[in-house]
Amino acid sequence: MRKPTAPALLLVAACGGHPAPRSWAPLAVTRLGAADAYGPGIVSVSPSEVRFELAQPAHVIVLRIEQDGTIDRIFPQRDDEPTQQQVGWHYMEAPEPEVGAPPRILEPVLRSPDDLVRAGRRAPPPASPIVDSMAPTYWLVVASDVPTSASQVQSLLRSARREYRSVKVELEALPRTLVVGRATTWAAYYARAEAEQR
Repeated sequence: MRKPTAPALLLVAACGGHPAPRSWAPLAVTRLGAADAYGPGIVSVSPSEVRFELAQPAHVIVLRIEQDGTIDRIFPQRDDEPTQQQVGWHYMEAPEPEVGAPPRILEPVLRSPDDLVRAGRRAPPPASPIVDSMAPTYWLVVASDVPTSASQVQSLLRSARREYRSVKVELEALPRTLVVGRATTWAAYYARAEAEQR
């Protein structure tokens, strides 16, 4: 069976004299847990939004992790919000910070080897990253079979031991903090939140 070529030719002809369309780099998404259980997960990101796809209904938590490790809870925002999302594409946008808003509660605790030694904890090996001073912001989407309200997310994050050598270590620890031991099946997806990527 032959594919029709006319639309592609029309597109090329219509772009004559204009810069070539921007080619998108493939989005690098890290998958944790039973990643295939809930589908592809994150499909596109920008600094202010994330789009994800679910292959089956799931209870969802969406966080944005800043360069310094600070956590912004994007979804759920309220305890009365249903966290179960249906099969299909979903879009979440980070709200603009309110003028005069109180500081975020979940400030980072990224520690250097010297800090860990002074605190009586084992320092990481010298070759491991310590603090990601040049790390980008990340989106983290957690899908599971257990509902987690906004206050539960806040409580679980506050009660967790939050001392990480790097933002990557934090990204891999957060889903476990939020759902392991409560969920039967879970998956987490994270991706860099730079200029829009698909």
